[in-house]
Amino acid sequence: MPPLTPKPRPLTLIVATTPIPTPESTTIRLGIGHHGTLPWPRIKTDMSFFARVTSRPPSPGTTNAIIMGRKTYDSVPAHLRPLAKRISTVITRDVDSLAERVGREVEARKAKLASATTSSSTSTALGAEAPATDAIVCGGLDDAMQELEKRYGEDGKLGKVFVIGGAEIYGAVLRGEGGGNGGPVRIVMTNVEKKGYQGNNGEVFECDTRFPVDEELFQEKEGWRKATSEEVTEWVGETVTGEWIEDGDVRVQMVGYERV
Repeated sequence: MPPLTPKPRPLTLIVATTPIPTPESTTIRLGIGHHGTLPWPRIKTDMSFFARVTSRPPSPGTTNAIIMGRKTYDSVPAHLRPLAKRISTVITRDVDSLAERVGREVEARKAKLASATTSSSTSTALGAEAPATDAIVCGGLDDAMQELEKRYGEDGKLGKVFVIGGAEIYGAVLRGEGGGNGGPVRIVMTNVEKKGYQGNNGEVFECDTRFPVDEELFQEKEGWRKATSEEVTEWVGETVTGEWIEDGDVRVQMVGYERV
């Protein structure tokens, strides 16, 4: 009997977007950045959702990977790099010099985490099954996927694979790079709006960076479809209702899309 072919691994883009009205009233673009950072101040609801979803492994003994560009990696506060309980996978054109720095940051972060949890009963109980904290540096998305499979996937230790930005990395995934295994591409999107925004009316956030797809999602073209709340709940491991949640001066809504 021939060996079973592994099920293709989904790539899940995690992104927060905000509507950018256009002169054509029927068209809405999705903004994700302004001057190299997020268009909005800290949104606790979205940040905590991101932390929970990306660090929660699908099963004991596995660790999720988060793929990002160098600028996104460097946007994380230095004392939190690399993010705990995840495999930060950084894509850059300058692999050698960045790998050296990231290697130092990994060792420092591991030492700090170990010191903080030495007397923790949780750490003792989880033991080797606790998610790892690690980081690797690669020259492209295809290289990143191959390296993740080599280091973690072949031993069954790789959990879910998330892509967290920026725009160039999102674009690479949406063009089909790194997806040679034939797995689906998913988007878990946090819609962010200022309170009072309705359609093309109301105050919006200023943006200069767009998410690579928008109309394709809204009109379910080019293989895209909107996922049900139940499907998104399964993808992220916690209940997602799709309802709007108010947080300070904004409201947020978690939704999902899939291209197969």
